[in-house]
Amino acid sequence: MSKPLIDIKEFASILENKIKNSTPSSAFKNEAEFETEHVINPAWELSKIHPEIIICVHPSNSKETCHGNCEKAILDHTLRVLGCPTCWKTSKNWSMVKAYGLQHNFDLVARDMNGKSLAVEVKWLSFSGGRGPNSEFQRFIGQCTLAAACHDVVLGVCGIRGTREKNLDTHTLAVSQILQRIGIRIIVLSAI
Repeated sequence: MSKPLIDIKEFASILENKIKNSTPSSAFKNEAEFETEHVINPAWELSKIHPEIIICVHPSNSKETCHGNCEKAILDHTLRVLGCPTCWKTSKNWSMVKAYGLQHNFDLVARDMNGKSLAVEVKWLSFSGGRGPNSEFQRFIGQCTLAAACHDVVLGVCGIRGTREKNLDTHTLAVSQILQRIGIRIIVLSAI
């Protein structure tokens, strides 16, 4: 018996829960390690279970492309290659947000069979000397907002390491509710 098909909103909800239930290590050296471990790998594993959802991520160092061709790979997950440069390039037609004379890309994009899409923006930020990464976090929220201009669902995933004196949850509920109205879900993971 095959699994029922899901749409992009269901895929995003399942992925959001997987991400929320993870705890990053403060030992990650950079954003790419955090992104791979807590966003790309879970999304890829989930897309194996639900091959009707096509995910694209920036190309890996290997330059390996989908087996056969990318159009055939859409129909058979076993032919897909994570980080295929051809899939990434062709995804720009439906995933890039063009605004104010600039082109905006996101860390992971996905699309269901009805053309509905998801964008995921990832940041790995640090508290330093008790000070928060305010400007970087504001930029992150801005990137998520740009993604909402084009995508049906946006997940903003922010890992934060370091010690902080202020309660991270202060005012969060009100801001979260406003962002959710425009399709943005923010996930903040505290590293240990």
